[in-house]
Amino acid sequence: MNAEEILKNLKTDCYYYKGDLPCGPHRRAGKVCACDEYLPVKRRGVVVKLGAAGDVIRTTPLLRALDPLVTGTKILWVTHSPELMPPDVCEAVKPTPAVMARIASSEWDFCWNLDKDVDACAIASQVRAKEYAGYTLRDGVPYPIDGRAWHKFATGLDNSYSKNNTLSYVQEIFDIVGLPFQGEEYWLREPALASKQVAEEILPGSGWVGLNTGAGWRWPTRIWPEENWGRLIGVLKSQGLKPVILGGPEEVELNARLATATGCLWPGVKSLDTFYAMVSRCDALVTSVTQAMHLAIAAKIPLILFNNIFNKHEFELYGRGEIVGPSQACDCFYDAVCITGRNCVKEISVDHVSRAITQALDKAKAPAK
Repeated sequence: MNAEEILKNLKTDCYYYKGDLPCGPHRRAGKVCACDEYLPVKRRGVVVKLGAAGDVIRTTPLLRALDPLVTGTKILWVTHSPELMPPDVCEAVKPTPAVMARIASSEWDFCWNLDKDVDACAIASQVRAKEYAGYTLRDGVPYPIDGRAWHKFATGLDNSYSKNNTLSYVQEIFDIVGLPFQGEEYWLREPALASKQVAEEILPGSGWVGLNTGAGWRWPTRIWPEENWGRLIGVLKSQGLKPVILGGPEEVELNARLATATGCLWPGVKSLDTFYAMVSRCDALVTSVTQAMHLAIAAKIPLILFNNIFNKHEFELYGRGEIVGPSQACDCFYDAVCITGRNCVKEISVDHVSRAITQALDKAKAPAK
């Protein structure tokens, strides 16, 4: 086939068309336009979700609702964490000047900005779209585009309103874009085969319980005491389980001390891809509100989630695991430092966590009804 024939048959409206590279069907099977995998694009949209990696992850259920490969919806997802996104169903990009020029040069069917910060709102304000949802700039500051975004906006402004919220984060973002939430799960990029192999070498077999000790050191109100982690490791070992200490650069010294004191496995700091693969090999994960929590939810791993300073309704666990917290409500809602000296995270007992792990493992083993 010569160049003229290639151009004559070219389907630039195909979902798989790239323009600067061979498309997926061509790379996999040598197919050419217009092949039996031709999928016409019916809608093009920009989704803006820059924020923390965990917030990006828990926004991905929208991809399942959009169902791009069935509906022909092509999505440009602007984020600081493109490495997390599934490349088959969206094109994830960082907000570079080139990306902004590309966005400005086109007209889009929809623009959903789900971040309430100035940078994200500034990006959204530059998109020419037929439909908008979420947040934009008003008088130079973030502001809801319409009434659907008011609830989530208000939870970030008024603590009393936020405390009374009964919607999960996922429900809130579905409301913002006007879609019904029907239990759609997270949708992330699968770990690479090499990462899965490394994880299997580190964590062979089954029975592993991941202990993600970190909570972000700028949030001391969320950090469970070191001695409690040590006692929990002893309890799990006595039950024939295999605890493994997980964490990132901020937890290296803590995790090394725990490993030395208890003999528990501590594989060290790994790449995000390998970390995700290790979480996926666990039978359960114990963690505070961290990126690891979201990775466990994505991998459908039963979760024992420490929570004291946040509204428990915020978290969608999809029926897998349990949120554990102090018996009395926290005095310092959303505060990084305890203002009363109570430090209620210390009130979460080792026995409570151990029971929650046992219940989560038993539930996961039970035959489906």
